[in-house]
Amino acid sequence: MSALKRYTELVDGTIPVPALLYQDEDLLASQGDVGIYDGPQKSPQHQSGSVHISNIRLFYVDYSHPHSRSFALNLSHICRTDYWAGLLRSSAKVTVYLNPMPSRTMPMNTSKSRQDTSSGSDVWECEVCSYRNPPGLSPSASMVCGLCGVPRSAVPSAPVDSNTTMQSKSRVPAETSHLSSSLPSSSHHLPLPARTEQPSQIACPACTFLNYPSLSSCEICGTALPRPVHPTARSAPPSRPTSDDEDDDDDEREEGPRMIKVSFRKGGDKAFYAVLRRSLLDKAWEVRYPRRHPKHTESLRNQCVATSAARTWNVHDRVSTDGILQEVQTAAAATQTNMEDALQDLETLKIQAREMVRYAEELNERLTAVSALPSSFSSSPAPAGAAPGSAAVEPEEATFIRSSLAQLGLQMSNAPVTLDMIQDERKWHEELARELAGVLQGTPGRGKAAAAGMMRRRGIVALDEVWGGWNRARGVALIPPATFLLALPYLPQCTDPPIHTRTFSSSLSVLHTPPFTRAAFSARLVGLLTLVGPRTTVDVAYEESLPIGLVQEMVLEVEGVGEICRDEGEGRLDAFGRGQEVRWWMNIFHDLVWDGQVDELLAP
Repeated sequence: MSALKRYTELVDGTIPVPALLYQDEDLLASQGDVGIYDGPQKSPQHQSGSVHISNIRLFYVDYSHPHSRSFALNLSHICRTDYWAGLLRSSAKVTVYLNPMPSRTMPMNTSKSRQDTSSGSDVWECEVCSYRNPPGLSPSASMVCGLCGVPRSAVPSAPVDSNTTMQSKSRVPAETSHLSSSLPSSSHHLPLPARTEQPSQIACPACTFLNYPSLSSCEICGTALPRPVHPTARSAPPSRPTSDDEDDDDDEREEGPRMIKVSFRKGGDKAFYAVLRRSLLDKAWEVRYPRRHPKHTESLRNQCVATSAARTWNVHDRVSTDGILQEVQTAAAATQTNMEDALQDLETLKIQAREMVRYAEELNERLTAVSALPSSFSSSPAPAGAAPGSAAVEPEEATFIRSSLAQLGLQMSNAPVTLDMIQDERKWHEELARELAGVLQGTPGRGKAAAAGMMRRRGIVALDEVWGGWNRARGVALIPPATFLLALPYLPQCTDPPIHTRTFSSSLSVLHTPPFTRAAFSARLVGLLTLVGPRTTVDVAYEESLPIGLVQEMVLEVEGVGEICRDEGEGRLDAFGRGQEVRWWMNIFHDLVWDGQVDELLAP
């Protein structure tokens, strides 16, 4: 029998593949223009179609006969895979090797019960929590309750009536006497084997918890439960047919090779093979029982050890709605405890990291102080009693230490200065001024080490803009305006060229470089008016590349000292009906002496 007939099941290819999926099944990949090999030979009826893979099944949809030649293969049948990239005119192929089919000598009642249990097309009600499980789930998902997680096969049947039990016990002597009469005479002297009934509970070898006989693992700790030892079977009568085990090898030889190949005619083989391997590793078709927290398991185990001997087992005590809710609450409490422990560890790590940063700061300050010493001191001869090389730290050592700090992320060149670092208030303001100088003028260097400052290409900046930019650079260690104003007097000592503070008549305060002092700007403005004639405030702002409002303040200050004068245009309108702007002229009258002024100068 071919592998396609043994391992696949027919599906209706006229239905879209997403509609063929279970509720818990996801479509992962699709590829067209493929052919199927049944073992090593081509399958003539499956040479033109598309293949689709989900996390549970592999689908083939035929192009010409989608209704009768399409099939699905469960991934649980696949034991291993192989990939061949193709050669010359041969296309790439993906080979799946299949597990042996289960033995056909399985008892009919067992196979029937398994088939009924694994069927996911019907609605079944859990006898533990009374939850009605919906249809449309995969066979593995339909094996457990969707609410409480109890396996469907582990749900106990209806309790047996005591009258029925007594009647069955009363028939035991009659059956025993009937069997004893059919045995040879020598067997009358042998003791009859005692009739052993199936135990109602199985004790866990790890936690001694009493589990239901149909469970394969302990419900509390998950340990594998011992299987009950069945009594030795009686010898078969002479009329019993021979076993089919002798024909197993012949049947396996008749089954043929257990493999199926997928031939990719137009590519897509590598991506499809990667998805197939990932699906086989995930094993989404396996039954996954709910897992309990270790701490919860340990507490339940201790409780079961103390109470298992006196506990009466029944369905409602074993797993109930209250037990499910209690388990959820216990798991939530355990999660909360783990989170609190993790946060405590994080707080401890934060404290240790703060100490490491402090040590790095001290080491960095020492290296900076040593490297800032004049070269004359390092080149002067050492005292007679001093050891050679003990006067200063070698440059190689300093470079090694700094590089190590940078690799550890402890380089504190950009760390903001805070008040708890420095005790002296004057030094605190000086350090703030030095930090502000780095923000304004930037840090020299190459590549990523260099940083452009706020005044690298601007000679004058408003004070409020500087304060806002500095606080953004400091992050959460904000500087109040009062402290900012106290650090400004130390700024010229830390900047090159020096940056000074200037306040206009409108109370606007700015920081400026030497080219924007009152004398320098006045000389530059007078020279501009001398060369090109009268200019408006907008023209001057364009020449200086500064905001118009700031240039207006500077021009008014130059007018106040008598260097320039204004021409208000006598209220004339231009061609567009707008009033003409004020034009600035160079003042050529400031060196002249008026008549009234001479009399005032000569008066005693």
